[in-house]
Amino acid sequence: MTFLQRLRSGFVGRPTAEPTSAEQHVRRVRELLLAGEPEHAARLSEQGLAHHPDHADLRRVAAEARDAERASRRAALHARLAEDPSNEVHRELCDLLLKDGEPEQALAVAERWAERTDSGEATYHLAAAHAELFFESRRSREGMTSFQQAVDAARRLPEDPRPLRLQFEIARRCGAWSDARRALTQLLEIMPGNGLIEGRLRSVVANCAHSRSLPKALAEVERSGRFLDDDPAQDGPLDRAAVRAGLQELAARPEVHVAFLLRGKTALVQGAQGPSAKRSARAVRDTLGASRGAARKLGLGDLAEVRCEGAGGALVVTAGAAGTSAVWAARMLSGTSRGLMGELVAGPTEQEAA
Repeated sequence: MTFLQRLRSGFVGRPTAEPTSAEQHVRRVRELLLAGEPEHAARLSEQGLAHHPDHADLRRVAAEARDAERASRRAALHARLAEDPSNEVHRELCDLLLKDGEPEQALAVAERWAERTDSGEATYHLAAAHAELFFESRRSREGMTSFQQAVDAARRLPEDPRPLRLQFEIARRCGAWSDARRALTQLLEIMPGNGLIEGRLRSVVANCAHSRSLPKALAEVERSGRFLDDDPAQDGPLDRAAVRAGLQELAARPEVHVAFLLRGKTALVQGAQGPSAKRSARAVRDTLGASRGAARKLGLGDLAEVRCEGAGGALVVTAGAAGTSAVWAARMLSGTSRGLMGELVAGPTEQEAA
C-alpha cells in the first residue's frame, strides 16, 4: 500500500468529531477531497457555510468541493451512458454540462442522444446547447439553429414551457419582438393566468412597433457583437429626476471629479458640461463596449466592473440591472462612493418588481 493510499484509508476510516469552527470545516473538507469523497465534502462545506458564511477559506474550499462533486457526477453519468443510454441519463448529463458552462460538450452529448432516439427532449437539449453557444459567440447561425430547434421541440413537447421560454429569450435579447410575443402567447396557453408572463407580454407588445425580423435581428447581433440587454433596461426611459440627486451626491464626493450614469442611449453627467461632458460620456461608453467585448471573448461572463488607472486618476465603471455608473476619480474610491455607484444602477427588488 502506497503512502497516499494509507493516507486516504486513514481519513476514510478514522472516526472524526463533527466540526464546529470554520477552520475545522475547512480542514475536514480538504481531507474528504483528498480521500476522494467530493459529495460528502460538498455537503459538509454547505453546512459550514450556513454557520460561517463570511469565512474566505471556507468559501474557497466549498467552491472546490462543488466543482469536484460536479466533475464526479459528470464522470459517473458518462460511464452510465454506456450501459443505460436512456433519456433520463442523457437529460441529466446535458443539464449538468449546460449548468457548468460546457455547451460544446452538452451539444456533443445531445447530438449522440438525437441519433439514438428522435425525441422532443433530445431536440430541446440540442436547442439549449446551440443557444448557449449563440449567447457566447453572437454568431447568427447558432441563434437561428437554436430557435428553429426550439420551435420543433415545442411542437413535440406541447405542454412543456422550456422550448417556448428558449424562443422568447433568443428573440428578446436580439429585438425580434414579434417572435418574442408569439412565444409568450403560446406560453400563456399552457400557463394561463401567470402574472409574470402576462407582464412580459404587455412589455413586448409595446415594443412590437420597432420589431425586427428574426434573421435581421440575429445578423445585427453578429455584426455589432451586442445584445439589447448589454445596455441594461433599454425598454424604458430613464427617470432623470429619480436619479439626479444620487448622481449629484456621487459627484460631490471629495475623490470624484466627474460622475456618469448610462442607460440605453442616454448618458447623464455631473461634474462636466458642454462638449467636455459629451466627450467624456462617449469615452466611457467606448470603454464599456470594448470591455464587454473583451469579457465575452475571454469567457468572463457578464461584465461587473472596469477599472482603468493613469497619471490623471482612475476611471471606475460599474454595471448593474438598471444601467451603468462610472466615475473619474483622483484616487481609490471610498466605500461610500462605491455604494452610491451601486445604488444608481441597482435593479428593483423582487417586491418592487412584483
